[in-house]
Amino acid sequence: MEAVPRNTPALLARIDQLRNSLIKRFENLIELAAIDKTDRNATALSQYQIQIETGALRPALQIRSAEDILSLTRQLQELWLFGQLKTLEDSETLQKTDEDARAIAALLRQLEESGKEAALDPIK
Repeated sequence: MEAVPRNTPALLARIDQLRNSLIKRFENLIELAAIDKTDRNATALSQYQIQIETGALRPALQIRSAEDILSLTRQLQELWLFGQLKTLEDSETLQKTDEDARAIAALLRQLEESGKEAALDPIK
């Protein structure tokens, strides 16, 4: 079993590789479907190439490609759940999130203090 990629570029490369392998087979079939020549040799060659491409897309191979994609999805879920997938980098987004959290915490403290004051002084 191959090692699980644990960084964003490696995961993106794996997704691209799986997607491109499926797309390439279908593109090849579409290209072969165009009738350029009608002589027997060209037709026989096209038919042979179509058999090769459809052989690569047979259910067993389609299932294998789908299983690869599902396996990658599961790996992403595991990495995300166990905190090994870095979805937020040290960037402006992370800093903004931290600032917003601090502001909300300060507002909650003020609200809590005003609630305590109101409970102590019911005449207000």
